[in-house]
Amino acid sequence: PPPPPTMPSPDIESQDSSSPAEGEDITETQRLASQGPTLRDRTFHMVNSGPVTFVMTILTIYCLYSEDFKIMFFSATCVPECSSFGGSDPLFAYLSLVAFVLFLVELLTNCYCVPGYWRWPDMDSLRPGYHGGVLERAAALVPGSFYFWLDLLSTMSLIFEIPVFMNALIEDDTEGTTSVGGGEGISDSGGVDGAEQARAGKASRAGARAGRVVKIIRMVRLIRLVKLWKYFEQSKKSEDQSRVAPDEEDDDMEYIPESHVGNEMTERTTKKVIVGVLLMLILIPYLQADATDHTSEYLVSLLALQRDEADVYWESKNLSAVPGAAATNPGYLLRRERWLLTERYLAESGGGDDGPKCFSIEYSNFVAESEYSTSLNQTNGNQQDLNLRNTSIKVFNILTGENDTKRVTVKFDNDSFVTQSSTYSTLLTSCVIVLLGTITMLFTADVTNLVLRPIEIMIELVREISDNPLQKEFKSVSKADIKSKNDGMETTLILQTITKIAGLMRVGFGEAGAEIIAKNLSKSDSSGMSLLGDGVKIQSIFGFCDIRNFTDTTECLQEEVMLFVNRIAHILHGIVVQCKGAANKNIGDAFLLTWKLHENQMVPGGAQEFVADQALLSLLKTTAEMARHEDFICNFSSTALSVLYERMPGYKCKMGCGLHMGWAVEGAIGSDKKIDASYISPHVNWAEFLESSTKEYGVPLLMSEPFYKLLSPDVQKWCRQVDNIKKSASDEVTGIYTYDVNPDYDFKLRALLDTKTTGADKHARKTIKKDYHRGSVSGAPHVVHKKKRLTTSGALSSGREHRSSKANVDLSPIAAKKVLPDRGEADEAGSKAVAHSLEDAPEIILPPFTTGLWMQDPDVLAMRSHMTDTIFEYWDKGMHSFISGNWDDAKGNFLHVLKLTDNNDGPSKNILRHMEEDYGGIAPPGWLGYRDMS
Repeated sequence: PPPPPTMPSPDIESQDSSSPAEGEDITETQRLASQGPTLRDRTFHMVNSGPVTFVMTILTIYCLYSEDFKIMFFSATCVPECSSFGGSDPLFAYLSLVAFVLFLVELLTNCYCVPGYWRWPDMDSLRPGYHGGVLERAAALVPGSFYFWLDLLSTMSLIFEIPVFMNALIEDDTEGTTSVGGGEGISDSGGVDGAEQARAGKASRAGARAGRVVKIIRMVRLIRLVKLWKYFEQSKKSEDQSRVAPDEEDDDMEYIPESHVGNEMTERTTKKVIVGVLLMLILIPYLQADATDHTSEYLVSLLALQRDEADVYWESKNLSAVPGAAATNPGYLLRRERWLLTERYLAESGGGDDGPKCFSIEYSNFVAESEYSTSLNQTNGNQQDLNLRNTSIKVFNILTGENDTKRVTVKFDNDSFVTQSSTYSTLLTSCVIVLLGTITMLFTADVTNLVLRPIEIMIELVREISDNPLQKEFKSVSKADIKSKNDGMETTLILQTITKIAGLMRVGFGEAGAEIIAKNLSKSDSSGMSLLGDGVKIQSIFGFCDIRNFTDTTECLQEEVMLFVNRIAHILHGIVVQCKGAANKNIGDAFLLTWKLHENQMVPGGAQEFVADQALLSLLKTTAEMARHEDFICNFSSTALSVLYERMPGYKCKMGCGLHMGWAVEGAIGSDKKIDASYISPHVNWAEFLESSTKEYGVPLLMSEPFYKLLSPDVQKWCRQVDNIKKSASDEVTGIYTYDVNPDYDFKLRALLDTKTTGADKHARKTIKKDYHRGSVSGAPHVVHKKKRLTTSGALSSGREHRSSKANVDLSPIAAKKVLPDRGEADEAGSKAVAHSLEDAPEIILPPFTTGLWMQDPDVLAMRSHMTDTIFEYWDKGMHSFISGNWDDAKGNFLHVLKLTDNNDGPSKNILRHMEEDYGGIAPPGWLGYRDMS
């Protein structure tokens, strides 16, 4: 039977038995949601609220220990005139009655508001074809759930502690009366002392009944432990559900909710442990031999026989006819002495040293000395009777004589034994609580650690992946934990597989496929994957990078070309991700990069305030790091290197890059056989066009005007417009910009100069450094002077700030953590490279981005070190003249730029060539300030 849920379920009464159509079901659900919680839901929340649970828990603990504590620490009466249920007993009786009523109300309330708590028998289990075996069929026919019956039994067990019900239970009992010497047992009525005998008989029956049922009561009372456990479990689950998930910044906090399978396994295990322990406690005492001490009963029987023997002798000698005859009759005196001796022994020792103490002996219907009463009754009999509970009085009624007309009633004070039993019962209850908790914990610990906990981690891991498919670190499990585990467990293998699949999906789908992964993983139904559908329109910066001379390189490297491409991608993607971008497509020699834009984050102080600056920086840093780690990228076999350098002497790995901003449609492209998560847009083609144009313009990087406008003023002042074009009839006039990169700067040499060396290497390092600062080594720094800037419209601007002109500016590589692997030496055969993986790849970590980086970063400064303010000034004038149609002045300024750059300025050569080849060196009539490429 299903356990009572810890969360409210939908209102059962509001659900129609028929199966409505899908649209009707949604409408009904919305209607119920708009109406708010139902009476059943409110009742459920009230019954399972913290205050109610606390009160019921306290009452349950009270019911477990109250009866034993009452006997151990409270007397039956406080004043002599109180009845046998006076003193502290009424208070306990009232509290037990209150607990009984509250438990009964809780039982009925749970039947109303907790689904599955009370259920009618499932008659379908009697039909052929019903799933399940014999036990499942039998369980389906039983009304009510497991918790219903346990709650019912624990509630009914309180009846034994309420005097009204207890008296009714023992009222008609006639046990405890023993016949000695044959004959039939008699009732309490009749005889010379009928009222007194009735009272004695009633006490006898109460004590006998209490003695017989006390073991059963104590065993049944243990069922209340189930309620105590249920309340604790309920409080724990409520606390788990109300817990707030830890912040992402708090790595020490870890909270994983309990899974359904874990909850079900815990419930079933606990049920079986509870039933097993209770059955053991109830059945074992009845399987043991009875070790009851019958000394007291034997002495009372002996006393009755001896008194009856004296009485028979009295009647046979007719001693009552002659006054004083009994006092002189030796036979009667002997028999009387035996009877009195047994009485004295019984009064003094009772049931032995450790047995009950006799406090009352009463004779009824005896002829000889019919008025005789032992002195024991006169001293403490009645008072002792009033001060003891029925459970502490042990009464023996012995019937003797012809037709059992004579009675001997002996009462024993059994309070010490009852108190000791209550003490043991308290210890037993506490031990059972510990036993239940310990066994349950031990039974579930291994299952939890080996199965349930890994499953819950897997579920939480999948949930985290569905929430953010691009994240690399997960709160539910760390990479270190997964890698360190090698226990051979299947669950560990599955967990490791899930993390690998997550990594493959992350790198395979990329940022464009994050929504696809999240949508499919978050679906809780059993339907298939939803891969194809409408796309999502986004705004993004697109970067397109292409490896130079890739066709020739592929022919030279053959199968090692994969190492070549992946090493470049390792550097490029690593830097792009640190600059808040994402890698989307790898197309052989080309890479598509994206920076998705969010307008609300591009405001001052937002997360994307300088996203365009970071996009440009990522490509500039990639250019520097590729040059710096040439040995890592070109670490091939000797055969491949010889072929490569033979075809392209002095080969250096370089890339062309294009940056553009615009809209695109993000989504899955393909079919259910193969899909690619990518972008469809003319703006993606724009980025590719810019990259392909870098060869024409003679620069490694080109930017469109929409992207240029996103740059901060600190970056715009270092960019120059190299053209103004209209790409197609449908396109608008767009300016083309570049950030100048010194093609001769040797980042690899600077890495050598900045590397600390010892011994003989120091002399070589000093020699290189001297030559470098004398200018004999390419890449020497230049002093950059202040210059002015021209806008796209041609207006002269002085917005470019003066850059520091210190001659000793530090142009060393960026202060980043790098691991520079030694170039692998070929093996003896010379056919394979030493490093065929990315295990020895350099780890490039960029410092946090700041706007001051454009004036401080050594790599950025070194890249534009060949561009002086004078060059920028002539270029801006020339571009202004070109756009305005004054081509003679434009050509003069561009030629001056070529002179200042030793004829190495690609943009100047390109624009002069187009002016001559396309227009004959003269601005055409109606010149609109742009080149029409359509």
